[in-house]
Amino acid sequence: MDFSFKNYQIFKLKKYLKKKDFFFLFQSSKFNLKKWIDIEQNLKKLKLNYHKPLNSVTVNTLKKSIYKNFNLVINGFIILIDFNYKTSQLDYDSILKSLNNSFSLISIKLNNKIYSPIQLKRMKNFSYKKNMFNFHKTLDNRLKFSYVLTANKKKIFSK
Repeated sequence: MDFSFKNYQIFKLKKYLKKKDFFFLFQSSKFNLKKWIDIEQNLKKLKLNYHKPLNSVTVNTLKKSIYKNFNLVINGFIILIDFNYKTSQLDYDSILKSLNNSFSLISIKLNNKIYSPIQLKRMKNFSYKKNMFNFHKTLDNRLKFSYVLTANKKKIFSK
């Protein structure tokens, strides 16, 4: 097998995109070795893994994938960050605050869809059960509110 470094990076990135259902995509600047070691230690404390693909490899791989429209957002060094443990709770705001001084969030991949940070602005955590509970609670409140409005209109018209 003739694997060059670039082919290996492409293979590794494709495997990462297929395997991981949830990860953050951050844009970073080029750091010196001492600063990068501090960042790695911070990621380890937060129980996060990272993958740092080459920029040209990332752009070319995304052009040929289902994420081809997302290709225009990437312009510089990027880093893909995911979790070590599936059982760990994710607090969206705390992770963004801890990584904000080193990286800027570009997007989040969640179940084969890429979301911008603006789309996930009000989301506090990524627990499916908690989010579904909040969704049903909101839906229930809205349905009750619409019922009250329609019941009042019927009373007004019936007089």
